[in-house]
Amino acid sequence: MNRKIEFLTPSRSDDEGGGASLSWLPGPELWAKIERLTSTRDFTGDRNKRLRRIAALVRFRADIPLGQRVRFDGVEYEVVSIESDDDRRLTLICEEVLS
Repeated sequence: MNRKIEFLTPSRSDDEGGGASLSWLPGPELWAKIERLTSTRDFTGDRNKRLRRIAALVRFRADIPLGQRVRFDGVEYEVVSIESDDDRRLTLICEEVLS
């Protein structure tokens, strides 16, 4: 594990109209082994864009949910899958979050 990834912490702010907005604030940094995966396509609306994907191997933590956001190399990713062969390590499959 030779690269750092930063976990992003969600912060919810209520607005005057009864709704809420969600922003992501910097959180803890972890050491990880990063593997770049083949990209996937995003067909949302009129977009036809390639999304970057990574696999991040980290030490086991019980507090990483699906949907967690991480930042690596200046790009924000969302954890879409969590894989584990043992109780020592996790592989986080992450897709780029479009702004």
